[in-house]
Amino acid sequence: MKYNIFIYIVLGFFVFACNEEPIGQQPLDQIPPGPVSDVKVENTPGGAILTYTLPTDEDLLYVKAVYSLRDGVESEVRSSLYKDTLKIAGFGDMQERQVKLIAVDRSRNESQETVATINPLEPTVITMGNTLNLVEDFGGVHGYWENPTRAEVSVVILKEDNNKEYVPIETFYSTMVDGEGTSRGMDTIPANFGIYVQDRWENQSETKYFTLTPIYETMFDRLKFKVVDLPGDAGHVGGWEKSRMFDGEMGNNGYSSPGGTGVWPHSVTIDLGVTGKLSRLKLFQRLGPYIFSEGNLRKFEVWGCQTLDPSGDWDSWTKMMDCTSIKPSGLPILENSNEDIDRAVNGEDFINSPMNPAVRYIRILVNRTWQGGDNFQISELQFFGDNR
Repeated sequence: MKYNIFIYIVLGFFVFACNEEPIGQQPLDQIPPGPVSDVKVENTPGGAILTYTLPTDEDLLYVKAVYSLRDGVESEVRSSLYKDTLKIAGFGDMQERQVKLIAVDRSRNESQETVATINPLEPTVITMGNTLNLVEDFGGVHGYWENPTRAEVSVVILKEDNNKEYVPIETFYSTMVDGEGTSRGMDTIPANFGIYVQDRWENQSETKYFTLTPIYETMFDRLKFKVVDLPGDAGHVGGWEKSRMFDGEMGNNGYSSPGGTGVWPHSVTIDLGVTGKLSRLKLFQRLGPYIFSEGNLRKFEVWGCQTLDPSGDWDSWTKMMDCTSIKPSGLPILENSNEDIDRAVNGEDFINSPMNPAVRYIRILVNRTWQGGDNFQISELQFFGDNR
């Protein structure tokens, strides 16, 4: 028993000693590397690209740049010993800045600082802010902006509340070159709005302010819709009947035209059950692995009329819209960003000109799908406008 107690005591000391051992790589030496030299600066929007000559130390590990974005809070970026370039980004203005370049070796010794002066060009958040616009739209307001570099930004729409304070009512996360977003569900009374853009470093553009009056809009009642089969219209496949275009269900379901017919384009016709002025059509894609792919609509036309000609003759119809589905990310088929998925799930709006006549019947003429096959699918269609 005494022997066992002795063994336990020895093991306890051993475990304690092991736990006291420092964690991580131990210093190999205390000799700092040489400094970075011959620094060249290329100023960029909101930052700079620094090119330099590395020190010749054999144990060099990386070079780091230390700088302050705002409020004295330090930021740091690193570049390995295999590169001679560092990219600095995240400044929200064009003020002159100091960047400290420091070489670090494998013993974590740091070199003397080499200070570089940068003069960032106009940040993207400011450039984009100059393009912001907000206009009246059906049921709300419509924002527009330009983002030629596809920067990761958020665009925020504000509305003045009863306390005379501007509060966010809609935020759009976007990398689209020609961005836009709508906030709806508002009364047709004048109100004060604002809009600004913010980047991922929380830099903000100046807020632009507008006084706008939303235009009256309501969603047409899908329970009044009926399928109309005209000569030349497409059929359906299995349980994917045309009525599923307006059954209120969105997802990996809906209507599908038959494939393998070799007939193109395809058309379908819907009776809205009431005559009204359309403001927009909202298209919901077939979801699952089919987002911006397979038989989802890419290019199509919307035609309308008040009185139906049962012959299906297109001369009795008025062309109202040429529609092109836009994939926000621009990525290849089967590669989808979060923004792509959000657009497919929430529906894609196609705007009708207020100059077009009031209609009761809608005919969709599909010219091209995302996959380019000879059939198409629609999960759900919604129609909005003034049907009073």
